[in-house]
Amino acid sequence: MAKHKSDEIRNVLFCGHGSSGKTTLIDALLTTTGTIKTQASVDAGTSICDFDDLEKHHKYSLEATMVHLKHQGKRLNLIDTPGYPDFIGQAIGAMYGVDTAVIVVNAQSGIEVNTRRVFAEAGKAGLGRIIALNKVDADNVDVATRIGELQELFGNACVPLNVPVGQGQDFKGVVSTLKVPDDTAGAVIDPKEISEPLMESIIEVDEQVTERYFEGEMPSAEELDRLIVEAIATGSLIPIVCVSGKTETGLKELLDALVQCGLPPGRVERTGKDKDGNEVKVGNEPDGPLVARVFRTRVDPFVQKMSYVRVFSGTLKKDDHLAATGVRKGVRISQPFDVQANDTEPVDEAGPGEIVVLTKMEDLHTGASLGDVELPPIKFPTPMVGLAVTPKSRGDEAKLSGALQKVVDEDPTLHVDRDSQTKELVMTGLSELHLQLVQERLKGRDKVEVETKEPKIPYRETI
Repeated sequence: MAKHKSDEIRNVLFCGHGSSGKTTLIDALLTTTGTIKTQASVDAGTSICDFDDLEKHHKYSLEATMVHLKHQGKRLNLIDTPGYPDFIGQAIGAMYGVDTAVIVVNAQSGIEVNTRRVFAEAGKAGLGRIIALNKVDADNVDVATRIGELQELFGNACVPLNVPVGQGQDFKGVVSTLKVPDDTAGAVIDPKEISEPLMESIIEVDEQVTERYFEGEMPSAEELDRLIVEAIATGSLIPIVCVSGKTETGLKELLDALVQCGLPPGRVERTGKDKDGNEVKVGNEPDGPLVARVFRTRVDPFVQKMSYVRVFSGTLKKDDHLAATGVRKGVRISQPFDVQANDTEPVDEAGPGEIVVLTKMEDLHTGASLGDVELPPIKFPTPMVGLAVTPKSRGDEAKLSGALQKVVDEDPTLHVDRDSQTKELVMTGLSELHLQLVQERLKGRDKVEVETKEPKIPYRETI
C-alpha cells in the first residue's frame, strides 16, 4: 500500500529570481516544523537544499532539490529551484512534477527578469500559483507598492491573503485578510479593504455561492476551503502571502497557505496519448492504469543515476515491467526511494501524488513517461551559446565524453555534439555562466579539466 493517501499530499515548487530567498525559506520551513533539528544557512554552507559542493562554494542553487515535511496532517513535498535564468531548465522540469508553484518575490527589489519567466512557465504547465513576498524585513521596503506592481503586471487575481504588521526592521507579524481579526493595529494596509475583493475572487467560481453572498449570506468554512482550491486552479485567485525567511516571521501562515491553497494531486488536468494515439485524460486513482513521469535526473557520485518520478495515476512497485518513452522493450522498475535532499529511504511502492527516486535506471531520461499513457514532452529552452572543448590531459578523451554525458543527462538545456566538418566536440548551453559551471562540475565531480575556445566556423567557397 502507498505510504501516503493522495488527498494528504501537496506537491509544491518554489521558484523566482536569484537571491529572492527561496532556499532560505525552505530551510526555515524545515526547522520551524521540527523536520530538521540543526540550523540551516546558505551563507554558512549548512543549507539542507544547497548540499552540493558547487552550491556551497557559490552560495546559490544550481539544481532542483526536493525535501518534505508535515503540517496539519498533510505531507508537503517542496522543490527548491535555481533563480538565475542560466539554470531555468531545472525549474521548468520540476514544474511537471508538482501541482502548485510558489513564486518568491524579493520585497526589496520587486519583480525581476526570472520572476516574469517562472510565472509564465507555471501558467503554461497549468499549475496553481501563490506569490510569497519575501524579505519584508529588509530596508526600504514598501509592501503596498510591491502589491500594486504585482497586480499591474500579473492582473487583479493577485490578492493578499495576509498583510504585514510593520515592514522593514519593524516587521513583527501578519494579519489575515480572509478572516480579519478585531485587532489590526500596526497593519501597513487595512485588511478590511482587501477582504471583500479577496472573497469575490474566491466565490466567483460558484454561481450559487456568489448569489447567496450578494444576498448577505457568507460562505461556510467548508465551502471556502473548496472554493479557494477551485479559484486557484482556474486562475481567478493568485494569493499573496508576506513572509521573512531570515527572521521566520510569517512562516506558520505560509505553511497554512500551502495546505489550504496548494492544489491536491489530481486537481491539475493532465492528458496524454494511449498506445493507439488517442488522447486520454489522466486520472488520480491508485487502482487505475499507471501514469508517471521522470521530471528530473541527477547523477550522484555514489549511487550514480537518480530519476525523480512523479506518479499521477496507478501504483508504482518494485520489479514492475513498464513501457517507457524511447525504450522499445520497456523497463523493469528498481527499488523506489523516498528522498530528503541528498538522503534516501527505501519505500515499498508509490501511489498517485507521490514522488520517488529510482536509481541506476540508465534507459530513463528527463521527460520520459512510464506506463501505457505517454504524456506531452517537456519543452526546454534551446541552448545558443557554444564552446569547443578538449581535455587538458591527453588520453582523457573517453573520460571527458562520459563526464559530459552525465551532465547532459542531468541538464536538458545542455547539448553536446561532435561537429562533422571541424571534428570539434562542442557543448552548447544557455549562457557563458551556464557553460562555466559545467566546466567546474567536470573538474570537481569527474576530475576532468578541459580547455575551451570558440567553435570553428566551417566556411565554404562559392561562386
